[in-house]
Amino acid sequence: MGKQVNFYMSADDEREFVEFCRSDRNVGFFKYALPSPEIPLLEEMPTPDKPFWFSLFLWDRDRSPVPSVHLVKEQGYYVVNFIEAEVIEFSRSFIDEGRLVRGRIWAEMNGWQQDDPATIIRKSDSFSKWFDRLAAWIKRRATRNAVGDYMLPGAAAFAAKGGQLCQAVLVNGKAV
Repeated sequence: MGKQVNFYMSADDEREFVEFCRSDRNVGFFKYALPSPEIPLLEEMPTPDKPFWFSLFLWDRDRSPVPSVHLVKEQGYYVVNFIEAEVIEFSRSFIDEGRLVRGRIWAEMNGWQQDDPATIIRKSDSFSKWFDRLAAWIKRRATRNAVGDYMLPGAAAFAAKGGQLCQAVLVNGKAV
């Protein structure tokens, strides 16, 4: 069972969130899709012209084990086993055709081991508390819109000026 917080963030809101993440713990950011089994950590947030720029993971390098990765043969890239790994998915909020698209943080807290579905994976208390800490940071700084999503200050200012908020963007019939 996972935990998630849906939000709208402007670029400035995201900068503040990333700064908080990095100041609070030894956090590594990396992309959803990896070119090799090694996990290249990002020094800065990728721009929209880079593949998989909007779908990242956060990893507490001091308190959580190195995430295991596996090859997606059909696609030719590696991905983290997020059910087993202590990582937080960071789907970035972004502007698409003038609309601010919703982002989220999400993490699986309990799941089944991939090669042994009878074995339940439980994430550490430290990991669960870290997720809750990031969620609390977002919630403390945000207001909620009519459907319960959190709007950080820059996103709220965007909406107050008439900017449209969008829950998802469809590309080839699939939400991104």
